[in-house]
Amino acid sequence: MATTIFRSAIAKHSIFWILYWLYEIAIVLVLDATKLLWQETILMAILNTSVFYSSAYWVMPQRGKQISYFKSVYKILLVLCSYLAFKTAITVSLLHINIIEHTNLYQNSFAYVISAIWRSSYFIFLGIAFWFSRMSILSEQELRKKELEEQKLKMSILDMKIAYFKSRINPHVLFNALNFLYSESLDLSKELSKGILTLSEILRYSLRDIEDDGKSLLVEEIAQIKNLILLNQFRFGKEIHFIHHEKGVTKTHKIVPLILITLVENALKFGEMTDEHNPIKLNIEVNNGKLRVSLENKKKTETLLSVEGYGIGLKFITYQLDRYYQKDYILKIDDKEEFYTVTLEINI
Repeated sequence: MATTIFRSAIAKHSIFWILYWLYEIAIVLVLDATKLLWQETILMAILNTSVFYSSAYWVMPQRGKQISYFKSVYKILLVLCSYLAFKTAITVSLLHINIIEHTNLYQNSFAYVISAIWRSSYFIFLGIAFWFSRMSILSEQELRKKELEEQKLKMSILDMKIAYFKSRINPHVLFNALNFLYSESLDLSKELSKGILTLSEILRYSLRDIEDDGKSLLVEEIAQIKNLILLNQFRFGKEIHFIHHEKGVTKTHKIVPLILITLVENALKFGEMTDEHNPIKLNIEVNNGKLRVSLENKKKTETLLSVEGYGIGLKFITYQLDRYYQKDYILKIDDKEEFYTVTLEINI
């Protein structure tokens, strides 16, 4: 792609210069055909074209850089001096080998210098004009690219919203089914009905509408963590060793929902819950507007070879943290051979 664009640009520039020099040669032929010397014409065409591109790509700054007027003027003076030096060298060389018979270089040096400055200034002006038009086109392309990216982003957000609403519809069907199962199980088993009710509460919390700031009360998040632990006790029918400590949590503290629940869910899924000597440990503390959470679990033996299972939950957590807290959080993960520890600090 880049090679094709480069070749296309060279072709366009070549056609332009061929037409331009044919135009200048035609003018000389009309005015005075005796002044047309092919050797001098070709050499001066190369020199003038070099001045043009030097002005467009060296004198003027390229994309992304600011214009330094002092530096640009300094470079223009260098181009003028270089042009005068090369033109003089070409003139002297052609005079020496008898290609040209006379020149103003010796008869009228002042007129020679003025003519050289005017001619070089002409191509410097063309080069700078080309630079402005090129920068204008590039800016327009970048603007269109940005607009296209914004449009794609809007479409992506729309797709995400559609997917989100679809994901909410299906769990609501499940929620209604759980309510039915709960009412039917009341006469069958108190433990079963309690388990269904606990699952319904967790589902209700995950489906409910959150406030405009995208956060919910921290105490509600903690309450659902307790429900999650209770649900696992019903599920596996054995005692779960889970130590939970809270400090400084009030009813005013808020957090983006499901972050802590996802951490605990990972610990329950991949951690050893039944080892009384190595219980899952969760500490939640709020102090001076900062939430500190630490969660440690011993890995299950059968999951030591599939630690990547933690990845999906952590991707969701980091996405939510980046989205809502940006630089106001610290997430540390200590993944050892037998133990997995997550430490999270959030300015709430």
